[in-house]
Amino acid sequence: MRYSIYNNLKAIHSLKALCLVVHPTTGEILKDGKIVADLSHEQLLALNKMKEDDDAEIDKTSIEPETENVENIEEIVFEGETSKSTYVRDGGMEFDTYDEEWMKENQEDIDEQLKNRTSSDNPTDSFEERRKRFFSKVERLTPPEAQVNFLQFEKVKPHGKIWSWMFVNEIHYDAIQREYGIQYFSSLLGILSLPFYDIAALMKLELVNRSNFKGATLFARKIKFNKRTGWKNKLYKPQFPIYQQIMFTLDPSTNTTRYKLFYQLAKVMDKIPLMPMKQNFLDDMRLWCYDLDTHEAVIVFNGDRENFRMLDPMWIVNMSANDISKLFRHDIFYDDKDACQALRFQRVACYCFYRGIHAGSTWTLKH
Repeated sequence: MRYSIYNNLKAIHSLKALCLVVHPTTGEILKDGKIVADLSHEQLLALNKMKEDDDAEIDKTSIEPETENVENIEEIVFEGETSKSTYVRDGGMEFDTYDEEWMKENQEDIDEQLKNRTSSDNPTDSFEERRKRFFSKVERLTPPEAQVNFLQFEKVKPHGKIWSWMFVNEIHYDAIQREYGIQYFSSLLGILSLPFYDIAALMKLELVNRSNFKGATLFARKIKFNKRTGWKNKLYKPQFPIYQQIMFTLDPSTNTTRYKLFYQLAKVMDKIPLMPMKQNFLDDMRLWCYDLDTHEAVIVFNGDRENFRMLDPMWIVNMSANDISKLFRHDIFYDDKDACQALRFQRVACYCFYRGIHAGSTWTLKH
């Protein structure tokens, strides 16, 4: 595991300590009343004048027909320098994410550790009984087929379908849960650096905003409204591609040709602050489940205590040794189709347990 001090991130992660505040609408860092970001004067004025769009007004706005199609696309190419995201603890300690590559290297060892557990704290009632008792099923919209159609042309391994998006108030960042991982954005405007088909998928999903941060809700409404009107407002417009015609692909009978589509890489965070976690709070834990609606791990307690939710398996790294031990001894419950995502939480908890990784732990190269 790598060690480095990332001072700028530490400053952002310690906003209160440094007397910095954030813009109430965009989430951008503010210092002396000024936004520390690369925004145009026009964008700043527009953000300051943002008004709430009534949901009913949005819904009755006529929808402009989609003009994009995939019939003549040969390939989608993302330009720019790629970098692997890392997580950073408060204090500056930096470490790699437990991603697909990590999973391939460690899964066999982790699963062997899980199989050899000497004790388990799993309750005796069936998963189906628990699910009926602890989860109310709410029908949610799924990503539109258009997004899936575009993803097939991303030759480099894509991030996959979008499943949910959330404003994470504790670290004041925006997270998009995808098939192959989570993308974090340091501001709401950063989300608009995604391709238009990703934004179209977001607009089919409800923003998870449990802190009721008004700026995030307002922003989601603005984007939804702008999509319905054909992206006429350029200040709230996602990234559209540059088309490059492929030579010698003109079909005289249809007068059509094939194209490569070029996008810039999305402005995701490559240094992600690790979520501060409660310590020693799982003594009365009953079970944990994978919520297929929001794609979170949900810890359920005995009695009437409120459930605890985790969007990112990496948050387990910042839990106490006792709490990680609790997770290790409990099997996470899930539907078969959610096994891949649910078991990521289980395996991270197991890895942390037998490697001695927890909040305040001393990090060594074996981590």
